[in-house]
Amino acid sequence: MKKKIYGLIILCLFTKNMRAQNGYIYVHKKAISEVASLNFNFTLTDSGELPVSNFTLNDKPDGFNSFDLGNSHGTGEGQLWTVVNNSISVPEVHTVAGTLYTRPVGSSTWLATTVTNVKSVDGIGQNTAVYSDASGAVGLYNNGSSAVIWSPASHSNVAILDVASGGPGGIIVAVGNDGMIYKYTGNGINDSWAVFSNVTNNGTNLPFRLDVYPSTGDVVFIKTNGDGNVYKVASSNPASAVPAIVANGSAGNPQDTARDIAISNNGSIYANYGATIYQYSGSTWTTSPQSRFLFGLTAGAGDQVWSINKNNPQIIQHTIYARTSTGDWLDDERVRTSENSNSIMIPVPAGVYKLSEIIPSGWNNSDIKLYDPTNNSSANLANSTSTVNVSANEVVNVVYSNVLENSIATPAVCATNYILSFGQGSGTYGSPINGFTAYHYFNNGQVADGYYTLAKTSAGWFAGGPVPPLLNHTPNDPNGYFALFNASYATDDFFRQTVTGLSVGTKYEFAFWVADLAPSFNIRPNVTMGIVDPGTGTLLASINTGDISSTIWKRYSFTFTATSTVGEIFLKNNSIGGDGNDIAIDDITFAPAPPTIPGIGMVGGVTTMCSNMSSNPTQYQFTNSLAGGIWSSDNPSLITINPNTGLATAVYGAVGTAEIIYNYTDVSGCVSEAKLDVTVGNCSCYNPATNMTTGIDTKYGITLQQRAGADTGNWPMIRKSAHAVLESNTKGFVVSRVSTAGLSAIVAPQEGMMVYDTTAKCLKIYSDGAWKCFSTPSCP
Repeated sequence: MKKKIYGLIILCLFTKNMRAQNGYIYVHKKAISEVASLNFNFTLTDSGELPVSNFTLNDKPDGFNSFDLGNSHGTGEGQLWTVVNNSISVPEVHTVAGTLYTRPVGSSTWLATTVTNVKSVDGIGQNTAVYSDASGAVGLYNNGSSAVIWSPASHSNVAILDVASGGPGGIIVAVGNDGMIYKYTGNGINDSWAVFSNVTNNGTNLPFRLDVYPSTGDVVFIKTNGDGNVYKVASSNPASAVPAIVANGSAGNPQDTARDIAISNNGSIYANYGATIYQYSGSTWTTSPQSRFLFGLTAGAGDQVWSINKNNPQIIQHTIYARTSTGDWLDDERVRTSENSNSIMIPVPAGVYKLSEIIPSGWNNSDIKLYDPTNNSSANLANSTSTVNVSANEVVNVVYSNVLENSIATPAVCATNYILSFGQGSGTYGSPINGFTAYHYFNNGQVADGYYTLAKTSAGWFAGGPVPPLLNHTPNDPNGYFALFNASYATDDFFRQTVTGLSVGTKYEFAFWVADLAPSFNIRPNVTMGIVDPGTGTLLASINTGDISSTIWKRYSFTFTATSTVGEIFLKNNSIGGDGNDIAIDDITFAPAPPTIPGIGMVGGVTTMCSNMSSNPTQYQFTNSLAGGIWSSDNPSLITINPNTGLATAVYGAVGTAEIIYNYTDVSGCVSEAKLDVTVGNCSCYNPATNMTTGIDTKYGITLQQRAGADTGNWPMIRKSAHAVLESNTKGFVVSRVSTAGLSAIVAPQEGMMVYDTTAKCLKIYSDGAWKCFSTPSCP
């Protein structure tokens, strides 16, 4: 009698769980840094401010290796199931046996079941799942109990390769190594199956992965031996002669062991081809470029999909990635039991909810990202809250990022201030550093997407790296490390740091050294560097480096003027990971910066100083609108200058080019410098007429200035040594005017004779047997 009751309970669960109409708030935690992560507490309330859920998330880096995934449906929608074997790290799915783990819906805790030797799993309803094991048997797990519902010995030694559940009533289907698809007809504890479709076995390419349409119970499957097609068998006619071909996959022969298939509640099909996940919606396939090297699939509410990252499986943990409505894949969900997970999926009736985080001491809230299919949710970083508007069967992913304060004081004086140079040591690789990044650390010369390492050389990096290998950049530090990042699939921060002690109104410089580690691949690193107000998250200033292609160290920097005493500087990755975008970072600095200084001006706008007027040398005034600086000349043998006033004089007879230099020192001790090149040499003779007392008196003069007879009759005698003196301030003196052709009519011109050439438009002098224009200014 107990067995019958047990079976009835299972069947009831199957039926009622399939069509629950909840929405889902999927919360993810990202700690910067992971190694320092602790418990972050959240509260979720409804529109009436009544409590819905209180929960804790933790982003510690430890975790287990996952090898397959399943998702429950109905009231269990969002309950994840996974196969864990922490002693094996191969990339294949469905081929490694392990222990069955689950994270219940509405919970952030992973639980180990007593079921071991599992290869494939799929969720059914709340706390119920179906699985196949290494022997090819099928088991049904229900709230801590399990029963074998397929024994190969009872089915001509046919071993089950994959299992799935879904559709109206929560049907269970399985595919055997005979190429047949079977449907479970039992009561939850007995071994009772019927052939769902026997037309799938053509003796060559056999089905080996399958899933069930949530709305119809139709089955989709993929085949072995490099068959890239996806097939569908209608539940209304499973005996159809030829399964309908949904679509062709990508060209080539993808690895069968790496392939899987899943259907979301919205009816989209997701399938692995090679190292990429493709989505089929309606009639076309689209690729998800951020899904490279994600293997094993399960899907659920809306278009929520999960997969496992096994790129470079020998050096990383097999973590679970969650797809968002934008096609981004969130990294990552850690399967572990030592502390809470970093994610939780909460079912809620359709409506508006308030999600709040309690920020632990020593941490700041650095970002809140919302992935809302209907784009009607919002976040307030200043008070760490989100307003989440969720509809039935909609999943809104919310990512809360927190940065460890780990504050670094900024010097009040101008000096090089190394925020991070990544330390030094005798080992080949450095140890992980508290703070600064949300990337995952691994002490290896090659790390996967979303990981970083600390090394002294890039020699151990992937093929196609810099030649010769990149070495640590920090000056005078042969044992120093630098950071090597393999960019994650998402565009996110890979460096973040709180800086304190800023002086409002002072200009600061943020700088770092960077190099491209994958020049032979397609995707170039591209970085935004900036600073935000840690209290409000307001962006204060930023610049973009553009694509970085240099395989040797190159410095990037930007300056800003402080508006508060605390800031949070960051480096954000703008390109997706995968085919390139590997980057090296070293010597991140932040300190007061020299103020911007205007250019040097020169009264009169000239840039030539005359050095041929010894009797009355001309002085030149240099200016700068930023007062208080010091003037100097780089060559005092050409130019002398007053250091305080900028009044300069050319040294008599000097010829050459000198620099006038203006140095300004601000209150932090930062020195700014402006320079102006000045030419020194002989100039036109504009010396004023001198009234020397020596010389012979001039006897003849004509003046319009009423000088004759004035000054005790001393004019024109005072104009010494002249033959004649002409003075007027209203009349001009006109010399003989002759055309160029008429010059030849002057008979026997005398040396020094002058005329005005009306053709050449110049004053000419007869010299050395020819008429020549006055064209070169000079002094005797």
